[in-house]
Amino acid sequence: MLFSNDSINFLIAISPLIAIKLLKIWNLFDAYRCAVRTNSSRFEKLRKRDKDPWLAVFISSIIPGLGHLYIKKIWLGILLLILFLLLSAIIPSATLFFAAFVVYHSYSVSPVRREKTKKIILTISLLVLIKFSINTYVESRYIPSETMSPTLQVNDRLIIDKLSYSFKAPERGDIVIFHPTDALKEKNFTEALIQRIVGLPGDKIEIKNGKVYINNQPLEEKYIQEPPDYTFNLITVPPDSYFVLGDNRNNSYDSSYWGFVPRENIIGRAVIRYGPLERIGLIE
Repeated sequence: MLFSNDSINFLIAISPLIAIKLLKIWNLFDAYRCAVRTNSSRFEKLRKRDKDPWLAVFISSIIPGLGHLYIKKIWLGILLLILFLLLSAIIPSATLFFAAFVVYHSYSVSPVRREKTKKIILTISLLVLIKFSINTYVESRYIPSETMSPTLQVNDRLIIDKLSYSFKAPERGDIVIFHPTDALKEKNFTEALIQRIVGLPGDKIEIKNGKVYINNQPLEEKYIQEPPDYTFNLITVPPDSYFVLGDNRNNSYDSSYWGFVPRENIIGRAVIRYGPLERIGLIE
């Protein structure tokens, strides 16, 4: 089943994140204005002469490294910016910790700083950490077809967990999102698909008499739309690969047609349905 990237639905999906980002920026500006009004005349002179630590924090939270450039830590700022770009390309998961550190560091090395605001800066660093965590480990998707019916309906909105498979292997019964395999790419598939894992590495899979057999044992499936009306000859799932099927067995373009999903193609696991409102809940 293909995920649609329709621009309207994309904007709807990301609108809460945009609102949160705008609120965060507004709060920073508001805090900045309030802080300036309470500054002593001596501090204001120092702030204007030696660069404002709050502004350094603000622009560091947007792009790590820019705050250091602003406070004239030129070479350090360039180094941090390069490191951030490299981490984003090579180890995306490391960028959240790096960004939070850079935000706090931009304040701590400022020529002028307010010690009373230390807790606020730490809070901002934590918010940056949370933001990058969300971007790295969670994403939103929606369902455009009936391939996974009745479990997933058209227009269901899902939260995808991209972290747990870093610590454990996918399990039978998991509903996974994956990049197109080589066989699917040959059919011009370019977008992610979502289906349920039925066969694990080393399993012997067969479909006959309206049932899926795993290692010669029938698989109990309460989630399917109806029993499969086709047969599939016995095969063995290769190492580091998975056999996936749609819950709508007779209306699903899945492993029974194009083969196995390599482990490296799996993006994550569908865990929560957050829309429509009447269908909110965990996904099984």
